[in-house]
Amino acid sequence: MAARRSGQNYHHGDLRRALLDATLALVAEKGPEGFTLRAAAKLAGVSDAAPYHHFEDKEALLAAVAEEGFRELHAELERAAAEHPASPRERARAMGTAYVLFAATQPSHFRVMVSRTIAQHARFASLAQSATTAFQLVRDTLMSSLSSEELGRAPADQLVYGAWALVHGLAFLAIDGLLGPTTREPESLRALVDGVLSVFEAARTGNPPGAARP
Repeated sequence: MAARRSGQNYHHGDLRRALLDATLALVAEKGPEGFTLRAAAKLAGVSDAAPYHHFEDKEALLAAVAEEGFRELHAELERAAAEHPASPRERARAMGTAYVLFAATQPSHFRVMVSRTIAQHARFASLAQSATTAFQLVRDTLMSSLSSEELGRAPADQLVYGAWALVHGLAFLAIDGLLGPTTREPESLRALVDGVLSVFEAARTGNPPGAARP
């Protein structure tokens, strides 16, 4: 996501937002570890000291970006789930697709969210809470989609982590441009991801793609 405000567009009262947007732009260019508070301040059009009015250090600024991302991801997942209130499996597939589309459309947020540096900093309680809330929704939805037959064949954690690993891997393939040129369009990417998840579900359940799902 490009910075919404930077340089001459910054004005008093928007400093925190300007710094978040500058960080997103710098992450897009250099990755989560490829920028400094000084660089963020310069892009936002403020003094080197200005960021410290809102953020203790670089990690605090990254944590704020990640927290914002997790909140937006959670909202996208809830919207996807709400489209299929009667079918746990359709709900899980819709959420998986939404996860990949979120990463593809907000790659800077996503890269910071899953950065090892951020994950290792337990001092950011609000970040930890927003991440836990989003991931718990993913886990609960995946668990609700598993049949008793599936749970009899494999431990629940293996099934859940397998499904999660699939969409997480697809997310990185998407943001790294490795899913082909057609997937640069949201609807093309949506169709591809839905198809891949259908094949995975068929292998997991023994039902051919397109068969009726509970």
